[in-house]
Amino acid sequence: MSKSSDAAVLALSSIEGFSDDEREAVVECLKTGRARVVAAREGPATAVTVLADRAFTWPEFDRWQAIFAASGTFPARWDGLQVVPVPQTSRDARAAYGLRKLDLLFEWLDALTRGAAALGHYTRQGMRARIVRQEAGQRCPVCESFNGHEVKHRRETMPPIHPGCRCVLMAVTAAPYYERSGTHARHRLRASS
Repeated sequence: MSKSSDAAVLALSSIEGFSDDEREAVVECLKTGRARVVAAREGPATAVTVLADRAFTWPEFDRWQAIFAASGTFPARWDGLQVVPVPQTSRDARAAYGLRKLDLLFEWLDALTRGAAALGHYTRQGMRARIVRQEAGQRCPVCESFNGHEVKHRRETMPPIHPGCRCVLMAVTAAPYYERSGTHARHRLRASS
């Protein structure tokens, strides 16, 4: 397992209601870049498509749902997920909610993997990384406080800050190319000489 997918695997381990085979299918989808539910339905990842009908618990989702409900503001990606359907809700409405929640889960796991990979790439290139909040949709009070924050290590808070987060890591050049140190920079300098 690559370091970039460690965060996604750790997050996936907190989900209850998936079998070991289903978890493996999710990890495989993340590795191959086909983490969205829609994309999984188009391909051979049948174990993942079964998850759409599965009732599952996602503690991180529940925690953020409570935080956003208390603040009265939900991020744009949470459209349709603000309120958990009550048992009397129609089966179709509950299924739509479950599918939307599953899609958000896949998006979040994929973003965890990509964020860690981006930070690793920027670090190897001798660049710093900053959190940049995307302006589309409603402003998220949580993300607002991290906008412009520099991320130096994997253990620091980095995007996605919450499921449905639209923040990204942007590279900030730490030093001019010719002043960068490290094996990667030296190799490129020799190759261009």
